[in-house]
Amino acid sequence: MMMVISSRHILFSSLILLAPLLVMAVEYQWPPLTYRHVYVKNNLDNHTILTLHCKDKDHDLGVQKLNYQEEFKFQFKPNFLGNRLYFCGLTWDGNLHWFVVYNDRRDLNFCKDLHWSINKDKPCLFNCDTQKYDCDYNYN
Repeated sequence: MMMVISSRHILFSSLILLAPLLVMAVEYQWPPLTYRHVYVKNNLDNHTILTLHCKDKDHDLGVQKLNYQEEFKFQFKPNFLGNRLYFCGLTWDGNLHWFVVYNDRRDLNFCKDLHWSINKDKPCLFNCDTQKYDCDYNYN
């Protein structure tokens, strides 16, 4: 006797096999399924206003004006293709700078919350493992 397997049976079997993986992914906060938070803080100096404009290819977060020690926050979920990229244009003292504030390839397995400190010479990113700012980044 020949057994016929319908596409419904295949789909149902696949869902049964994938369900435990999805539960584990959510429980252990697998990076592509968790929101990422990006904070950009003005650490230029006491009298310098930072004008900030962040976006990716699909989302324009608008123009923000930050006084000294103020910060702008946004959140998003990484995409499954691993190509999410946010960049920010920064203006102060009449000069435009920009840098990549989030890149899936660089940041997906880094800290869940990215805290950027904007300084005159370079942006610095807080490292949640060392509990210190890494200033190995540059403006373009």
